[in-house]
Amino acid sequence: MRTHSKTFSIRRDSGVTLIELLMAILIFGIVLVVINSVFFSTNRQYGATSARAGQQMNTRAGLSLMLTELRTAGCDSAEVGIPPFLSAQGDSVHVQSDYDGTGAIETGIEPSESVLYYYDPALQAVLRDPGSGPQVIMSNVTGFTLTYFDSANQPVAAPVATNDMGKIRSIGIAITTQTDRGGQVTASSRVALRNG
Repeated sequence: MRTHSKTFSIRRDSGVTLIELLMAILIFGIVLVVINSVFFSTNRQYGATSARAGQQMNTRAGLSLMLTELRTAGCDSAEVGIPPFLSAQGDSVHVQSDYDGTGAIETGIEPSESVLYYYDPALQAVLRDPGSGPQVIMSNVTGFTLTYFDSANQPVAAPVATNDMGKIRSIGIAITTQTDRGGQVTASSRVALRNG
């Protein structure tokens, strides 16, 4: 005669075991770490992109003003022979124009008829001096170079000698700026003199 024994297991449905609880906390922790790292990475990327866009906008605004005034260098509506350049160096340029046709250069009021643009490496800025004192037009500048070209598109060596300033027909501008978050922004342009 055979005896069969049956084993019955009793399962309690009233809770979770300690191991199940620890596994759930571990999985939840891993998910939180992944979400947190994605959030902070995206936030850093957004900040860097935003800083770069802001720096580009500031550089373009300063460059636009500079291009406008350089383009009109030597504008002489009275045709009394006002020279366009007072100085032309690798990191500065001093231009003048007789906008109102009086035959005299006026400064201190805008638009000034005599403007000096120069790079100050200590301030890391490009400044504009219309005769009433310098004003920063581009900040966080790490490099600023002006290149002068003659009518044959050949470079005129800077600093340009006084007797060679009449040869300048266009100016190349190269600017490198640094964002607050470490990224670089470069801008370059070339402007032809309207009266050249």
